Amino acid sequence: MSPTTLNARILSSGGRALYLGPAFDLAAHRTSVAVLCCDVSGSLEVARDPFQPKGDWVACRTLFVPAGTLHRVRSSAQAIACVYLDPQGADVAGQAAAMTCTHDGFATHHRREDEICALVTAVVRAQIEPADMHARLAVVCNFSPTPATDERIAKVITRMRGTPGDTHSLTALAAEVGLSPSRLQHLFKACTGLPLRRFRIWNRMGAAITAVSAGASLTVAAHRAGFSSSAHFSTAFRAMFGLCPSDLVAAGLRRHPH
Repeated sequence: MSPTTLNARILSSGGRALYLGPAFDLAAHRTSVAVLCCDVSGSLEVARDPFQPKGDWVACRTLFVPAGTLHRVRSSAQAIACVYLDPQGADVAGQAAAMTCTHDGFATHHRREDEICALVTAVVRAQIEPADMHARLAVVCNFSPTPATDERIAKVITRMRGTPGDTHSLTALAAEVGLSPSRLQHLFKACTGLPLRRFRIWNRMGAAITAVSAGASLTVAAHRAGFSSSAHFSTAFRAMFGLCPSDLVAAGLRRHPH
């Protein structure tokens, strides 16, 4: 049975997000996070020079692009998987090292490419659920396990997730759990792998996408998540992921909280 077209789906966990769905025809762009891509059809191509789309292209099934790197990708795949990794998290160096072919600005051919592609194919064929794939992918890619969370950090995370639109200043959060701001920063990074400021960005982005996938307009979703406007949300989303949230909505977006 051949893979079929998959609606756009997003699964997120801390400073990591997984996109599953159709490939988008994007112009050359940079993302503020690193990205590991998998195209099970083998039609993924990366321009050696993003400014010269008529020049040479590198064909691959798996691709790693560091944060802030200008790149241009094309694919005719019915389904593609992209794992977005925060550059301040612990997973980026490991995935960069797992790529076997290095090019100028990007790398291709993950050491465990066959296993990654098999997981994506299993989701496309509805053999496993996206959440199961997310968990298995973490093992295959050797993502850093989340340390045991201090109850005070758990309280901060619950507070931020429950009210994503609030300011959540470091001073206020620290006072709420009886820590100094500097101690909260240190403990939060130790427990989550991310600085509190970066977690706040991911949390707001996830809240907005959850609202959009539930049927809210971009304007309503943006305000609920703490963005000043839908334009602010769209600009931040495009900077992080390289495409607009409206593109995901058009692709039948569904979000799976994790």
